[in-house]
Amino acid sequence: MPMKTLTYAGPIKAAGMILLAALQACGGGDDNPSETSAQPVVLASDDFTQGTGKWKIEQQDAAGTVTAQGGVLDIVQPSGATVWFKQKFSGDYEIRFTAVPVPITFAGTRFVDRISDLNVFWNATVPGAANPDPTAATSDAALASYNPLYLYYVGFGANSNTTTRLRRNDGTAARPQITGYATAGSATADDKAGGMTPDTQLVANTPTRVRIVSRAPTAADPANVKWYANDKLIFSYADPARYAEGWFAFRTTTSHFQLRDFSVVALPSN
Repeated sequence: MPMKTLTYAGPIKAAGMILLAALQACGGGDDNPSETSAQPVVLASDDFTQGTGKWKIEQQDAAGTVTAQGGVLDIVQPSGATVWFKQKFSGDYEIRFTAVPVPITFAGTRFVDRISDLNVFWNATVPGAANPDPTAATSDAALASYNPLYLYYVGFGANSNTTTRLRRNDGTAARPQITGYATAGSATADDKAGGMTPDTQLVANTPTRVRIVSRAPTAADPANVKWYANDKLIFSYADPARYAEGWFAFRTTTSHFQLRDFSVVALPSN
């Protein structure tokens, strides 16, 4: 797949200790490659051949493009972009898709052959609102504009592919980080999972198969959030005040992604 160059001249109650005690952060290793039955019930899907009608597109820079054709959702964005799926999900379910980072150069910026920021929101809601649907209003797609939401947020290969982090946004500007992986130059005290590895990084022009599990915890498995890349368990988290339903979005920053094979399937009851 050829490198694309875009000419661009513009900018880019009981949480606390209880949350930390409930944390389970895992990397590497296979863990239950599929949590569904042989023929799972499909709750939603998009083969990206019929346009973007199932999605709400929010772009920070009008020079960006989002198209869906030929089996590919193609996102090119010099700044920030959020692409919301319009359907709400609840119950026990698994989100699946494949993402390919395409190296891109943004003229007039420091970004050359950049791959970065395969990011997702899920179980996103507007707390305390009569209508909890975050797609009911339109955002300017700046990351801070989503601070008022409740949501889970993974930034995979973010910050120019130097961090992979799990956050539980709580409706404030804090955007609390649960754990993460980072290179030495990008690491903070919240990056408790360790350094970046081949399992937690993007590879140019190479598919990353993502699976996101949202389900009720059990005594045998208290994790209600699991996040896989290429069938490797990257994050497993037991949230004592879990977000059990909401909306999903792709999110990226200063990047080019091609997404395929989006589906959401029901998981068998615990």
